[in-house]
Parts: sequence; C-alpha cells; structure tokens
Amino acid sequence: MNATLSTRTICCKVALDSVADAMVHATQQAFNRAATYCASVAWEQGVTNKNKLHHLVYGATRAEFGLGAQLACCARDKAAEAVRAARSTGSDTCPVFGADSSIRYDARTYRLMSLDRVSLNTVHGRVVGQLVLGDYQRRHLYDTTWKIGSAELLRRANVWYLHITQTKANPAPDEPTGVLGVDLGIVNLATDSDGETFSGEQVKHVRERRFRHRQRLQTANTRRARWRLRQLAGKEARFQRQVNHTISKRLVQKAKQQRKALALEDLKGIRARATVRRSQRRQHANWAFHQLRQFVSYKAQCDGVRVSFVDPRYTSRTCSACGHCDKANRKTQDQFLCGACGYQANADVNAAVNISRAAVNQPIVSASPVGAGYKLPA
Repeated sequence: MNATLSTRTICCKVALDSVADAMVHATQQAFNRAATYCASVAWEQGVTNKNKLHHLVYGATRAEFGLGAQLACCARDKAAEAVRAARSTGSDTCPVFGADSSIRYDARTYRLMSLDRVSLNTVHGRVVGQLVLGDYQRRHLYDTTWKIGSAELLRRANVWYLHITQTKANPAPDEPTGVLGVDLGIVNLATDSDGETFSGEQVKHVRERRFRHRQRLQTANTRRARWRLRQLAGKEARFQRQVNHTISKRLVQKAKQQRKALALEDLKGIRARATVRRSQRRQHANWAFHQLRQFVSYKAQCDGVRVSFVDPRYTSRTCSACGHCDKANRKTQDQFLCGACGYQANADVNAAVNISRAAVNQPIVSASPVGAGYKLPA
C-alpha cells in the first residue's frame, strides 16, 4: 500500500437481467482462464513485471480467450500480482484461478452511471446493471473526498457483488506528545497503557458455540445439515472482523484525541515460537492479532496517527515502576507483582506501559510490516 494514500473498498450488490447475467458469467470464466494462463507463463519464465509479461501473453490472451484489450491487461495484472505474492511467500505452486474467481475492472472497463447504474465490459459487449445500495454504500460511494479506482466483480450465492476501491491522500501525521502502548492477547484482545481493556470473552464464547454447532451438523451429515453448514460459512470470521474493527477504531480515535502515537507488539512468528496445551491449540490458532494490527495500521494512516511496532520480549515480566525483570513477577494471567519493589498491577496494563516506553526509545515511524527490534533488558 502506498504510504501516502489510504484505500478502502465499498461492496455493492449488482442486479442484472438474465441476458446480462449470462454475458457476465461467460466473461468471468474466460477472464479467469486467461489469468491462469498468464500466471503459468509468468511462473515458467520467472517474470513478475507486468510490462515484461505483457509482451509474452497479450496476443495469445486475446486470441484464445476472446477478451477485449483492456480486460486482457486486467487479467495479466491479476496474474502478475498473484505470482509475485506466491514468490514472496516461498510457495512452489503456480497460482491457479477458479472459474468463479473475480473479474478485475479498471477505469476503462467499468463506469458508474446516473441513477445508481453501472456499465460493465464483457466478452460480448457492454451490459448495464443496477447497483442495489444501502445507506452505508450510498454515503461512502458518493463521498467526493475519495477518488474511485478499480473494481472486482464476483458472484456469491448467485448474487453479483462489485467491490469498488477508493483512494484518498493521507493527512500529514501529527507530532505526537506521547505514546499509547497496546498489549495484545487472547483473554484480553487489547489493553492500552491507560488501563482500557477489550475483553476476548465474547469472542471465545461465540467461537466455542459455533464450533460445537458445526460438530453437530458434521456428525449428522444429512442434506439439511450440509445446507446449514453452507449457510453458516464465514459467519464466525465476520463476527471476529467486526470486533477487530471496533477495537481498532477505538484505539485510533483515542490516540488522535490525546495527540499520541500508537505502539503495538510485533507478534510476527508468535505461533511458531509459542507452545500451548492441546486444549488451547484451536483458540491459539484462531487468534486474529494480525488482522487487528492491519486494521489499526490503515485507520491510523487515515487519521494521521503515527504507529510503531516493538519487540514484545520481556514486556510482560518487567516492572513498569522499577524496571526489575523476572519471570516470577507474572503471578497469574492477569496479576503482576514485582518481586523487587512490590508494585502491583494488572499484568496486561503493566505490559502496555512497558510497550509505550520501549517505543519512546526507537524512531516512531508509520505503520510498518516489520518490528523495530527493541528489547527490554533481561
């Protein structure tokens, strides 16, 4: 993501008549076959640059799959980005796009029209659909402070959805007067250095209830049970996403009001480093700390709040009053008692204070994908 720009996506339902629906469905299949072909060429040739890949696949993409010039370029771009992402993660498998994957549209292949209509390019010419907008979509889609960019069209449960991206220049970050430290966890999803806590009890309860429900349906394995499982797919993830949106919004608003920077733990690789009991493995695997970090980062960029990430080692066992570091200081999950000075506090609040102080000893930077590497003394 460009550090000077904020990006958001507005998801809008699109209503199409039967003829337009068939034309878009044919385009979806052709587009993703073309994207898979482009990805295979890029993978074999070791090419991830869009311009170099263009000379290798453009002619064949148009001739074999019947795409127009601009849709062929969109398929090439989608393939190049997927191959680049696969290479960066060390994958040894070439990306393949399913027939029901999304169609990418740019400014030349789709156009928003009056009366909430949208014009879409297909392999058989343009079609016009009707955007079905709620209050949220209408308020954000027509916000003139945001510039409309590309879009992705996909089909879920026989309904077409157009995901429209918008961009806006970020405000210049304010010069912070302090740092608001944030400790992340499972029992408490987030705790800031001011003592505000966001409990994970509701998330745990919902996850357990959904897990037991899925188990019962999978055991039954009837036609009705399988239909119900399809209906429930993604519901738990959407609930977790909403919780993380609420927490991140509160943290960023608080930091902005207090003119403070935000300091979060850099928990990259925590699952590989930490060992948990068998009974806690599912809860640990479902811990959505990375999603919360992403939400905090982009919301902070939009509001001009500086964000830094610090190494979390020793923050939970170091006394924020005297600096004494000892594993025995952490008595229980929520109790901290310093063995040197007798300071008592909530363990998560104590860790959040240490995180805020660790951030002061490093340059405060915009949201970064890597941690700063600062370590408290052993």
